[in-house]
Amino acid sequence: MKILPIVIMLLLANFDFSDMSIEDDAFHDELPFHIETWYFEAISGNESMVFMITLIGKMAAMIGIQFYEKGMPLYDGRKIYFSFNASNKIPYIAINGKEIMKCVENGKLFYKISYSSENISFNLFFQNRTIGWKSKKWIAIPNMKANGSILFQGMEYKMNGKGYHDHNIFYIWQPFVERGYMDGKVILENVSLFWARLMRNAFIHKDFVIYSNSSYHVLNATIEFKSYKINNGHLIPTSFKIHGDGINLTINATAIHFISLPFIKYWRYHVYSKGKIKGKKIESFDITEYMLFKPF
Repeated sequence: MKILPIVIMLLLANFDFSDMSIEDDAFHDELPFHIETWYFEAISGNESMVFMITLIGKMAAMIGIQFYEKGMPLYDGRKIYFSFNASNKIPYIAINGKEIMKCVENGKLFYKISYSSENISFNLFFQNRTIGWKSKKWIAIPNMKANGSILFQGMEYKMNGKGYHDHNIFYIWQPFVERGYMDGKVILENVSLFWARLMRNAFIHKDFVIYSNSSYHVLNATIEFKSYKINNGHLIPTSFKIHGDGINLTINATAIHFISLPFIKYWRYHVYSKGKIKGKKIESFDITEYMLFKPF
């Protein structure tokens, strides 16, 4: 198996991107102790869901679910399990004997994620519309079809929209040497734009922007943080501008959800993007993340 140290934040070296394989998205059980995550977004009309599987080494698995309407959380829940099985060949995870995530490849990548609890249940299906990419620090499928159903408080929500998936590895030393990151995307029918700022500290950072259609291209574009507000004791950005290399976008937060996690402060944004991508006028509602490590 290829050893892919998919660390979302390291030393801000240059990025070399290449095509991901299905094996890259499997569990990296050969690595030293680490935390590994599989993250999915689904957006359909006013509803959106984020589902994340976190493996804490080989000791425990945590399921995290946030379900939103117009960017406002209807449900936010996490649960830890100690009985799980994860494949190191393909993206496959079962918890307490029940399949939670499975991916098969047949020209495209098809993911099925499912979960059932007393609070919320769902079956969601994701299929890539653009190819996935990887670097030594990241793996992502930036544009996917997302459909299925969510059962919450006796109501069934049909999902038929767009999705996103990424997979990361975190090491326990990262909060002590890195500040955090911000990333977002603009997902359209056949193209997407992924952007990120990786922060070594308050003064040193590295930005990158990737345009995906039938392939993917790293753009010579600039990311600007335009306005800020205080949220949970931190000054956080709330609007952004991306420009250069055929891109001219303004991005504004429409809702912000703060999530407190061990060693991490995390804000999930629902955002509205407007402008031009490669000469085409666009308007899009998407999800953006802002994460700060907090070792103490």
